[in-house]
Amino acid sequence: MDVITELDRIFNPRGIAIIGASNRPGNLGYFFLSGFVQHGFDKSKLCVVHPKETNVDGVKAYPTACDIPFDVDLAVVFSPRDTMPSVVHDCTVKGIKGIVICTSGFGESGGVGMKLQEEIAQIARKGGSRIIGPNCVGIFSPDTGLTNFAGIMPKKSGSAGMFSHSGSMSISFPIAASGLGIHFNKSVSCGNECDLNAADFIEYFGQDTKTEVIIGYLEGVSDGRRFLDVARRVSKKKPIILLKGGVSDVGSRSAASHTGALAGSPHVWDAVFKQTGMVRVDSEDEMLDCLQAFSYLPLPRGNRVGIISSTGGIGVATADACTDYGLEVAKLSDYTLEMLRQVVTSAGTCVNNPVDMGMASSFDIKVSAKVVEALANDDQVDVIFKAVGGSSAEYIRMEVEALRGFNKPIVLIINLAMKVKMEEMKPAKGLAVIHSGRRAALIISKMFQYQRYLSDDYPAPVHEKSRQKSTVKSHQTSLDTGELVGFMPGLSGAAKRR
Repeated sequence: MDVITELDRIFNPRGIAIIGASNRPGNLGYFFLSGFVQHGFDKSKLCVVHPKETNVDGVKAYPTACDIPFDVDLAVVFSPRDTMPSVVHDCTVKGIKGIVICTSGFGESGGVGMKLQEEIAQIARKGGSRIIGPNCVGIFSPDTGLTNFAGIMPKKSGSAGMFSHSGSMSISFPIAASGLGIHFNKSVSCGNECDLNAADFIEYFGQDTKTEVIIGYLEGVSDGRRFLDVARRVSKKKPIILLKGGVSDVGSRSAASHTGALAGSPHVWDAVFKQTGMVRVDSEDEMLDCLQAFSYLPLPRGNRVGIISSTGGIGVATADACTDYGLEVAKLSDYTLEMLRQVVTSAGTCVNNPVDMGMASSFDIKVSAKVVEALANDDQVDVIFKAVGGSSAEYIRMEVEALRGFNKPIVLIINLAMKVKMEEMKPAKGLAVIHSGRRAALIISKMFQYQRYLSDDYPAPVHEKSRQKSTVKSHQTSLDTGELVGFMPGLSGAAKRR
């Protein structure tokens, strides 16, 4: 059975067993069980495995997985660490194909924990089951009623998919994105990756018709060659937005204690991003901005930006940011300039790009709408940045409406004072809302680079001879051929299925 089929069964289980759930106050298994019920998973297809309980929150309990009388495709495990070999064995005997192990104290703790992690991976492999984790917070899939945090996870499904070495991020991003109208159909906490790993999830999301944008938080990989191959193939079909953790010495040590990951050289990861087309982000805020842009905006045809503001300073600062991030401040056509002269007539304004409409435009939506339309119809403009004008909720709603319906990506830039008006400035198809001109320039530059990757108009990695020589020596890496072989030593001692 291939990994796509295996993961499809895990995300769409016929039945679920919560192993280790009990009626004891504070029990995590009980918490997860109630989450599945709240999210609408059929209670008749839920069960608990516990040696002493007979019923947990109205759900029937059985002594072992082998005693469950109906088909179960997914087990979510909270049993004590030392019981895990027998728990996994029973799951394989029952025919449970997906085992999510939330219990910690395995590879991330070294020594005995690592040995135990390797043992359970071998048991699962021999029995034909797949493991997510250990040391994870499970999976989230609102379509099928799977949740990893009861009471706060969105119930609406959408087009984003996530894999994460941080359990908290796999929870927080679906929640944060829902505030922007972006919803996840799946989110996976990878944990220590003793079996299923990031490359498996990227491959699955790549063929999943419900997933249009993939995001991930990654601390290390277990099979460098396969990860590189899968990321390169999937990036040609869908954007992969990746936050790479453990790039510093301190971060790398933290990653080892967090998931047991050996994070790898920053220089090698520079090459990985260049050669796979993955979109690199450096913070959670940047990831959310990128997710918004790739979810709502068409890819820019080029890097020429038209900038519109009602004050000169914002336009100048945004133009500087565009230059810093490799974007071009567009030269407007003579026809567009003539149109603007007829609309922008107040003293102290400027019709050259950046277009300064003057403060009076903040009280006249018609001026703003006509300026946007003029730049949208200019073939020499690929992207429009529009700094928000008026401050009243009604004006902002009218401005947002005026920005819709064009076939070019448009970014509405809001300053710190305008953040309180965010409810009136929701992103929509063709329109993203970003909190500064510099952040907007950064995000659009990443979209432009991705567009170049798709069109094969993509620069080869920069060859810095001294750096390349040391990288090849220590990581067996060939940047010339684009084949990064064994570029990560992997998860410390992690069992590899392939």
